[in-house]
Amino acid sequence: MSTTEEVNDVPIPSDTEIRKEMEVLMQAVDLGTTSTKQFISILSTKFNGADLSTKKKYIKATITEIIDSMQEEDDEFQHRLAFGEHTGISDQFFDDIHQIKNNQSLTTNQLVLDWLDAGRFTDLAWRLLGRYIANNTHLHDIKLYHCNITDEIMALLFSELSGSTSLQKLDMCMNRIGIEGIRSMVPLLQNSPNLSSLKFGLSTDINTECFELVVSSLHSGGVEDLDFINCNIEDISALETYNLPNLQYLNLNKNNIGRNGCITLSNLLQKEGSTLTRLSLEWTGLGDEEAEILANSLENNNQLQVIILNNNNITDRGCKAFLELLNNVASIESTYNSNNTLRECKLVDRLFDNEVHATKEMIRLLYSACQVNKNNHTAHAVGKAKVIGSHLNSQTLKRLCNLQGIEYSYSNIFADIEPILLPDILTLISSENGLSELYTALIQTAPDLLSYIDRKALIQDVMAKNTARAADLSDEFQSKVVEYHTEFERQMAALKAVHEGKTAALETEYSYQTSRLTTENNELSNRLSLIDLGDIKHLSAGECNRQSGKRMDGQ
Repeated sequence: MSTTEEVNDVPIPSDTEIRKEMEVLMQAVDLGTTSTKQFISILSTKFNGADLSTKKKYIKATITEIIDSMQEEDDEFQHRLAFGEHTGISDQFFDDIHQIKNNQSLTTNQLVLDWLDAGRFTDLAWRLLGRYIANNTHLHDIKLYHCNITDEIMALLFSELSGSTSLQKLDMCMNRIGIEGIRSMVPLLQNSPNLSSLKFGLSTDINTECFELVVSSLHSGGVEDLDFINCNIEDISALETYNLPNLQYLNLNKNNIGRNGCITLSNLLQKEGSTLTRLSLEWTGLGDEEAEILANSLENNNQLQVIILNNNNITDRGCKAFLELLNNVASIESTYNSNNTLRECKLVDRLFDNEVHATKEMIRLLYSACQVNKNNHTAHAVGKAKVIGSHLNSQTLKRLCNLQGIEYSYSNIFADIEPILLPDILTLISSENGLSELYTALIQTAPDLLSYIDRKALIQDVMAKNTARAADLSDEFQSKVVEYHTEFERQMAALKAVHEGKTAALETEYSYQTSRLTTENNELSNRLSLIDLGDIKHLSAGECNRQSGKRMDGQ
């Protein structure tokens, strides 16, 4: 194929020639104001007015390709400019930012920006960081704490970070963020469906207005943890104005929220469907009245598990409110229905202060009640354990009554108990609290126990038990007789077998010995016979010699 085509005597350039000229032309033409038709007309003049209508489809596609290529080259240049070796950024962060830029997952899917690296960031670096985070679908956790981030940097960072599908945790603690910085991040808060944890702690430029804007931006979202420790927040009414349906942990330590703040939290805790499980309010200037407000709000709450109120102005009065919440000994029913979900309740840090003896006792009892809640898994189990531990122990009950301002009377706990249940109650007292408590309880319950006893029925019951026992003994006797007889037969059979075996062995031995002795006697008899024969021959020879001697003497 020739490199050009001719139409009306004007050569039509090849695709390669067209693309080469387009790459040059697109550097000079404002594509934002120039239409495709105008661009083709300008391009035609570069080829002496050649008719490029047949190349329109190719030209449009090539425009897109060249623009993408230019954009990619520009992105790489900006990336090198912002994060290149000349910036002094650490190798670890350079590797991390490169992976995030290319939508790759990090080992932990967590980005931690070190304050030293953050100090080397240019405006371009902050803007690109926001862009990369927005386009990455793997990043879960971002930690930008103590990075000296200002409102101006927030504007750069969130200029292109208006949402994230993967982001779950964002830590912005220890920065210099104010209301303008919060405004910059509102689009992200509203368009990050998986965002569950947000931290602004130790940022003193965060105030009530900032808090309200954050909460309003999270309205109806999925955020679970909010941390505003040591900010300048005085009004938290936004928590009632807006709905955070999944909020579980709220940290407002070192914020002067006051009485009105406690009322807001009280309403939140009493709200049907409350999800809050952990509330931290250290160093918030709360006193006994605020402690009572919070304790009362938990009477019917079955979600909150931890409340931290250390380092406030709470005295015995405030402790008493929480003790009554966790273990109200006004009656057995009150104790049984006391709060059964609060597992940790920290009110004061003066446990070893000799001047607050009553508080120390209450703190110990509060801790004990929280442990009962923690160690039992159902409301019934918690209520039962508290009743047994409190009402069935006279000394514990006495202490609880004194601390809660209730008149102590050990006998009162048995007043509403049906006499038929008293034996079981006494058994519990003995097993859980020992004989000393059992004797104390017997003194109080003896009249009720005696009035309950029906002597005739008792005797009949004993007789029935004796009869049943006699029948059992008879069965046991018969069973033993059969067992002993079987054992006797077994042993007799074994002895008989042993006897027969020994008798057979003895008979064999007797036969053997008898045969051996008989054989020996026969041999001895033969020898005697030989001996006798030998003596006769000897005698005959001697006699002949004697006769011969006599004849010689006669001669």
